[in-house]
Amino acid sequence: MSLEELRRDEVPAFDYGLYCDATGRLEGDRSAVFLVHRSAHLERVYADAQGGDARALEVVRQLEETLRHTGEAIGDQALGVVCGTLPSCTVQWRHLEEFIPSRGAGGLRLRGLLAEGFTRRARMKGVENAIIAGALDVLVVGSVLKAGGAETRSGVAEAERMAVEAARVEQLVGADGRMALEEALTQEARLAEAEAEAAGPRCPSGLKELERYHPRMSEPPSGVKAESRLWVDYVAYWEGRYQDLVGGRSAVTGRVELKPPLKWESYQAFRDRFQQALEFQRRVGKAMQREAGEAAGTRTLLRGIEQPLVAENVGLGHEGGWLTYADQFVIDEASLGAGRQPTVHSFSNKQRAFPNKSIDESIKQLREDIQEARAKYGGTVEVRRLGHPLFGRKVGVTRVHLVYDGEGLTPKLQEALADEAFNRGIELHFHGR
Repeated sequence: MSLEELRRDEVPAFDYGLYCDATGRLEGDRSAVFLVHRSAHLERVYADAQGGDARALEVVRQLEETLRHTGEAIGDQALGVVCGTLPSCTVQWRHLEEFIPSRGAGGLRLRGLLAEGFTRRARMKGVENAIIAGALDVLVVGSVLKAGGAETRSGVAEAERMAVEAARVEQLVGADGRMALEEALTQEARLAEAEAEAAGPRCPSGLKELERYHPRMSEPPSGVKAESRLWVDYVAYWEGRYQDLVGGRSAVTGRVELKPPLKWESYQAFRDRFQQALEFQRRVGKAMQREAGEAAGTRTLLRGIEQPLVAENVGLGHEGGWLTYADQFVIDEASLGAGRQPTVHSFSNKQRAFPNKSIDESIKQLREDIQEARAKYGGTVEVRRLGHPLFGRKVGVTRVHLVYDGEGLTPKLQEALADEAFNRGIELHFHGR
């Protein structure tokens, strides 16, 4: 069944006859789908089953068996092209929340079984923890850790609340799953932020006109297969954005305007750029981890940090509820301790088409990147990464760094950019393959 059809569902008064026969045997191709989607009805059946009702117990048995097998089937798809990158998983999985909307005992039980089947099969196929966690986010705990944007609150009470919720998540998915979940949520937030800033044509903003651009999964553009992962993602992204606009949401975060969806060609280009940026960030992160294990005098990116602790995609809270994510957030563990001011370095990774620009144009781009890096990752910030040594603390960032992809940059251009960065008081690095 399509989401459009479920959204039009007018929920009738509860009656077992809508779904099963007198023995509890589910009837019809759609009875289970409607029952799972109708939260009040689902929880009624689970409550009756808890009370020992034979018909309810049989219905629950069938639902649970089906959901477990469904999770395994989805796990079978989670190899290679189908679920090979994190954005693909998170964008697509978010819509399962509409199929199983209940947050009651029955809904959580079914989500857990779906997640159990998916996780078991996906791990057999070697799928990364972060990808599995992207699914667990929707299936098990939903938005429990999505503290950010306009809803972000500061202070001890908020830190305690997040710690309690983190413990609940850990009970459901384990410590590794909880950490991977945080990473998955961060990447999803960064994907949304990047989409808001993406260039290229978008669909019209008026809802009536926008509806005419509604993509259909079964009607891909010429030359694109209906089962193509990027096309599946685009349809899911488009539908999600449309529903947000229909619902009157005005922002993705406290400072990001919610725009109409990108047109297909623009979306393709945006996702390609985002994937390249992710790969560059991973290379920089790996280089930092290597340096952290080397002698202090040999370091380049981590120069001057005695005992570096490197973390990626760390959420940083700013005044007014703005939440940003540093590509790398490095603290000097030697500076930690009661009454001490920790040494904190934040890094922004950028890939720029400098070989296609003049030196003057490149310097102008550098100035814009410096301004953005300082606004997003400098000043006084509150560390929002659960489990981080500075979690919940407000700290002053000691130094902001820019890391450019140095591939194809001439020595002359690198020198001009380095001089400009030095004059503006920011640390600039060039990182190649």
